[in-house]
Amino acid sequence: MPRYCLFGDTVNTASRMESTGLPYRIHVNARTVAILRALQEGFKLDIRGKTELKGKGVEDTYWLVGREGFTKPIPTPPDLLPGLDEIPAERRRKLEKARPGQVLK
Repeated sequence: MPRYCLFGDTVNTASRMESTGLPYRIHVNARTVAILRALQEGFKLDIRGKTELKGKGVEDTYWLVGREGFTKPIPTPPDLLPGLDEIPAERRRKLEKARPGQVLK
């Protein structure tokens, strides 16, 4: 039995955001964007668009892509196609849903 157990909407939201994210990307929701903008620390965000989060509905989500004055290059996400045959069918469907307009064959 774990020493600490976390429950609640925040943990559920974090799990849903993680499951609909992509490798090497920081996926955030509108509440996080509001906090980052309020900090006025120069965080750079790209809108990802509408994302369906199981049990929570459809939300606008964003990619955190950098910060003003931060010069370390952000890694480019790896190409998924070489290992595609190793991805289980259910996970492949989730990836296709996360990348609208891009069919994984």
